[in-house]
Amino acid sequence: MSTLISIVMATYNGEKYLREQVDSLLAQSYASLEFIFVDDASSDSTFAILQAYAAKDSRIHLIENSVNQGLIATFEIGIRAAKGEMIALSDQDDVWVPGKISLLAEAIDSFSLIYANSALSNAAGEVTGKYSDRNHLCDYPSALNYVFGTKAMGHAMLFKREIIDLALPFTDFVGHDYILGFAAASLNGVKYYPQTLVNYRQHSTNTIGADLSKGKKNYTTRKERNARIVKRMELIAARCPSGSEREILIRLAQNFNSKSLKARASRFFTVAKHHRAMLTYKGKSSAGSFLYSFKLLISIF
Repeated sequence: MSTLISIVMATYNGEKYLREQVDSLLAQSYASLEFIFVDDASSDSTFAILQAYAAKDSRIHLIENSVNQGLIATFEIGIRAAKGEMIALSDQDDVWVPGKISLLAEAIDSFSLIYANSALSNAAGEVTGKYSDRNHLCDYPSALNYVFGTKAMGHAMLFKREIIDLALPFTDFVGHDYILGFAAASLNGVKYYPQTLVNYRQHSTNTIGADLSKGKKNYTTRKERNARIVKRMELIAARCPSGSEREILIRLAQNFNSKSLKARASRFFTVAKHHRAMLTYKGKSSAGSFLYSFKLLISIF
C-alpha cells in the first residue's frame, strides 16, 4: 500500500483560478492522497466551490477559518491537520502536472524534503519560461545554506513528517517555505528536482512571485529590516539541532545583534570561512561568495 501523502492548500478569495487548480490536484496519479483545504474566511465564492468538490470526493477535508488569519497561519492549520507521512503544499492559482506527487515521492529517497522546478505561466495559463531562468536552484544539504536565503518555494515542495516539530510553529517574520526548508536542511537535507512539475501562475495578485527581489517587503525602514534579520538569525539558531552547525548559527546570531567592531569582524570571519555553504542560493562563484563576506564589515546583510 502506498504511503499516505497529504496535499494542503490555503485559499483566500481565489474563485477565479481555483477550479483549474483543484482539478489538477484531484488528477494526481499517486494512489494514496488526502486533501486538506483551508479557507481563510474568503468573502467570494471560494469556500462554496470547495464544498462542491468535497461533496463529490471523500478524500477532501475542509477547514474554514472564522476570521482571516493570513497565508502563513492558514498553512500551519492545514499542516497540523494533515495525517500523511509526507505533505505537499498547494497555492490556489497554479496548475500541477498529473505526475507531480508520484515523481517527487519516488525521488525523495532519504532526504527530508524535495522541491521541483516550475514552469512560469501568465494569468491566462500560457507558459512563459521556467522558475530556474530567474533563480539559481540547487540542493541544500546543510542548515548553513539558509543563513542568507533560499530559492526553494513552497508550491514545489514535498516534505516528510519528520520536519514538522522543528518547523512549527511558523512565525510572521519568515516565510513558511523558508522555515520548512531550513528544518529539512537541518535534518536529512533538501533535494532539488529539475523537472518542471507546476505551472506557477504569475498575476497581479500573487502573494509572492517568481522574481523574489520584487516581492512584498515586510519592513519600511532599514532599522526595521535589520531587526527582522536579527530575529530570523535567532530563530534558526534556536531551532537548529545540536552540533557544530548550531554553534556556528548561535555565534553568528549574536554577532548580527551587535554593532561593535568585534562583532563585525567575527561575522566577517565566520561567513568568510563558510561562504560556499552560506551563499549557495546565490549561485555565485567561489570568489564571488567570498567577496560577499566583506560586505558584513559594514552591513548585516
